[in-house]
Amino acid sequence: MTMSRTQLVITAAGGSVLLLGGAFLFQMMGYAPCKLCLWQRWPHAVAVVIGIAFLVIPSRILALLGGLAVATSGAIGLYHA
Repeated sequence: MTMSRTQLVITAAGGSVLLLGGAFLFQMMGYAPCKLCLWQRWPHAVAVVIGIAFLVIPSRILALLGGLAVATSGAIGLYHA
């Protein structure tokens, strides 16, 4: 089964929504995020916004920018580890 570009973007943006939701949930439970954890949230938030924009204006550039945003968060995570 092959996923369309739209399905892939929805899956990726949805993953960022879930990761942000999990981070905020842990924070509400009393776990204070470190500085790098806070940095990592920004690229995920950007990926969500780009994902929504892609649904309105499907564009290869937006798909690539969303991937770059998530890759940036991954790079911060690697540095963090």
